[in-house]
Amino acid sequence: MRQTGRLQKMYETYGEKADFWWIYIQEAHATDGRRPSKKVKIALHKTLEDRKKAAAGCSEASRLKVPVLLDDMQDTVSNAYSARPERFFILGADGKVAYSGARGPRGINLDALEKRLSELTTKE
Repeated sequence: MRQTGRLQKMYETYGEKADFWWIYIQEAHATDGRRPSKKVKIALHKTLEDRKKAAAGCSEASRLKVPVLLDDMQDTVSNAYSARPERFFILGADGKVAYSGARGPRGINLDALEKRLSELTTKE
């Protein structure tokens, strides 16, 4: 995930006003996957424990303090939200999607994400 520093600052700014979660899904560029990355050294997750270890490693490496949740091994969240390889969503207080970002990494627009987050948290 790119721009984790900026995401961390958003968490620090809005974390008291909104619940933040980072949902770790299937690794997009696993070493033994279809499109391996030279930078990422994570194998395909075979168990939930594998996914948990990979998520912890990514959080530590990126210094991201946003709480992490894990998608299940059937990739339920990723499939439901078309989240692969990465994507940002904001759910409103009513549980409905209040912001749906484009697929990342190229489609990520942190300015738009922060603008919508600001709008939603200043209404309260």
